[in-house]
Amino acid sequence: MKIDGKITSFAVKSEDTPTTKLLTERNERLSGATYKIKPGNSDHAMYITINDKDGRPYELFINSKCPDSIAWLLTATRLISAVMRVSPDIQFVIDELKNVQDPRGAYFYKGLGHIPSVQAHIGLILEKHIDRT
Repeated sequence: MKIDGKITSFAVKSEDTPTTKLLTERNERLSGATYKIKPGNSDHAMYITINDKDGRPYELFINSKCPDSIAWLLTATRLISAVMRVSPDIQFVIDELKNVQDPRGAYFYKGLGHIPSVQAHIGLILEKHIDRT
């Protein structure tokens, strides 16, 4: 942004703005858990790490050796983590993930039953993690 005139005043954004909350400093050490899933329609396992800050989920990482998944996994990781940092209630994210249908087919998973997609599986893991904390 280019400023053409004199600066006559300025204001500091409130700490309550989502932008500021998103930029809150991360603690050097966070507690969390890593979950391993092996989707029925994939040859590769996925590892979902959910770290907590102040008793609620703060960030999420998804890792897999599947080269076809890297771009969407990175995107999902960043978006879900951003929402976790600014919203006290992330149930809407969980619900959206659980409603994703994979056109290549669903699969059954031990203890969880019918899973419509890997994204839905991630939503279920996140929901389980929140219920445990």
